[in-house]
Amino acid sequence: MYEDNRGEYRWRLTAANNEVIATSGEGYTDRGAAEEAVERIQEYAPDADALDVGFAAFEVYEDAAEQWRWRLRHRNGNLIADGGEGYSERTAAQDGIESVKRNAPGADVVEN
Repeated sequence: MYEDNRGEYRWRLTAANNEVIATSGEGYTDRGAAEEAVERIQEYAPDADALDVGFAAFEVYEDAAEQWRWRLRHRNGNLIADGGEGYSERTAAQDGIESVKRNAPGADVVEN
């Protein structure tokens, strides 16, 4: 952890040879928030899936209201689409993804 030139806190993960292998990517105004980010990396990284994204990838996540949602992101990280609603079951969000995958290719474009 370190404080940058703007007075924000950041973290770096270094290998045994001191090569930087990951950074926070953003600054935190509060040191505690930066420390919490480090704790999340320590907790989540060992079991996280590695995504090999082609042009885009669907993301399934649980929102603050504990509802399951999906969104489609371009490989550059930009949001392309989202489901617009939450589901009580993760499988329902995955069903929504399958519906988009099935119906989007042949969908008509209609101007209103």
